[in-house]
Amino acid sequence: MKTLDVNQDKLFFSTFMFRLEQLERRIERSNQIMLEVQCDKHTFLICEEGEGHLYIGQEYWPFTAGCIYPISPGEAYQLEHRNSNHLTYTVMAYDAFQVLSGHLKWYSPPLFQQRAQFNDATYESVSGVLVELFAARNYKNDAEYCHLNVRFQRWMEQIITRYTTKGTDTNSESRLTRTIQYIDECYRDEITVHKLANMAGVRPKLYTTMFKQRTGQKPLDYINHVRIQHAKDWLRKTDEPLRDIASRVGFKDEYYFSRRFRQITGLSPRQYDRSIQQQTLVQDWLGHDVRIPANPERVIYYGDTAGDLRVLGIHLIEDEEYNAGTPINVEKTIRLKPDLIIIDSEDEHQYKHLTRIAPTLAYNSHAPLHERLTRVGNWFGRQKQAKRWLSSYEERTLQMWEKISEIIHLGETASVLTYHRGARLFVMGNIGLAPLLYHPFGFRPVHKVQEALAAGRAYKEISADTVQEYAGDHLFLMLPQEPDARQATEKLIQSPEWRALTAVKQGRVYPLEELAWNSGDAQICDQLLERLPELLGSHPS
Repeated sequence: MKTLDVNQDKLFFSTFMFRLEQLERRIERSNQIMLEVQCDKHTFLICEEGEGHLYIGQEYWPFTAGCIYPISPGEAYQLEHRNSNHLTYTVMAYDAFQVLSGHLKWYSPPLFQQRAQFNDATYESVSGVLVELFAARNYKNDAEYCHLNVRFQRWMEQIITRYTTKGTDTNSESRLTRTIQYIDECYRDEITVHKLANMAGVRPKLYTTMFKQRTGQKPLDYINHVRIQHAKDWLRKTDEPLRDIASRVGFKDEYYFSRRFRQITGLSPRQYDRSIQQQTLVQDWLGHDVRIPANPERVIYYGDTAGDLRVLGIHLIEDEEYNAGTPINVEKTIRLKPDLIIIDSEDEHQYKHLTRIAPTLAYNSHAPLHERLTRVGNWFGRQKQAKRWLSSYEERTLQMWEKISEIIHLGETASVLTYHRGARLFVMGNIGLAPLLYHPFGFRPVHKVQEALAAGRAYKEISADTVQEYAGDHLFLMLPQEPDARQATEKLIQSPEWRALTAVKQGRVYPLEELAWNSGDAQICDQLLERLPELLGSHPS
């Protein structure tokens, strides 16, 4: 038989055979536990609906509709919700066999080195094959298995094509990207959905669906948003008549321009022009460019790190903060008449809703303290105060650890555990008490916690039967106020897994009230510099 004329030096996937092992669709509600999952097969995670975060070892990835990520045998992954909506995704596990010199060998190294290579796409491009796979997965005889196998090979063909095709314009996803770039660059032109759909090579209805999945907006809404953003720039730097500005950014009708401007910004173009004269342009944590009052007097903060504001002398309405986990009372917010809202959330829908009440800044309480204070200082023109506070805090932190070094031994590890959202156990990463403990002159994180820190994780959900993998030489156990979480904490303390921990046997466990100890805001961090030495001094090593 004549062999195929193949240049094996240039082809990698040509030496492989693939066999589908498992296909499962999962729907995770916002309150469901999603623990770390160890993979013993090659696996694809395919997000169908919702928004989340995907952690693979030290890597962090967005997990939204259309995303596909490959995972290799021996790797572990964990998913987290990004908002209150459910997360729907498919888990596809399969075997890979490499054929070399006539020998078949199970292959475990990574097949796809670049995880994000698949993700310039929408779910529609792969959903058809997935539907066929799900329909054929419950095979009853050899013929039906062959039917399933053919469809799985078609899936692998799409995956490998997408992975190996770089820099081309042969698929609808890349053409969609080109139309978005066209809008961003040629917003002055006359643009219709039909024109954009023709550029993408798809039907207008499908194009609108794909576009909304990619951008979160319908095409015409996105076009108007881009044009209004450019109109704001012109209003800031010129006194031209509105009809000229409207024409510059692609609106032929001055009145339609004014109506759209008010719809998007809440102000007429001239009201916006007058208001920016008394405002400061800043950028929030999600990249929004926001005009805020130069000296805001009525500030509302939705979050749990209000101490970041207070240490810089920024006062809140009623000297009160609003927990980010509690639903926002919009009516009360309106009654308080804020001139600035700060919200610790990534929820764009909620953000847009609040911008109708007052200028709104997205905040990130999970960022390092230095980054947070610097950002707040820049927002409010208090850069010098922020720099002084951080310098003083750093100096006093070093002094604290010099004092503690007489109590603990070099290289000792520590972990912070807490129950939250009912009976769900978490190990803390880069927020709360943990960042102070993991100071360069302080404790060391155990390997599994270090992995989470390297991925930038604020916390990681674990199970009680794996707590030994996350427990350090010292254990800081937070006592939550929530009754269900408190009860779960007490149950953990009585468990055999807990009693078997080295830190428990050696009396190096520190039960602490969560509200007083596990906040990362600047005021609490300041207080902990005095309290931590006292705590450790009462538990000698």
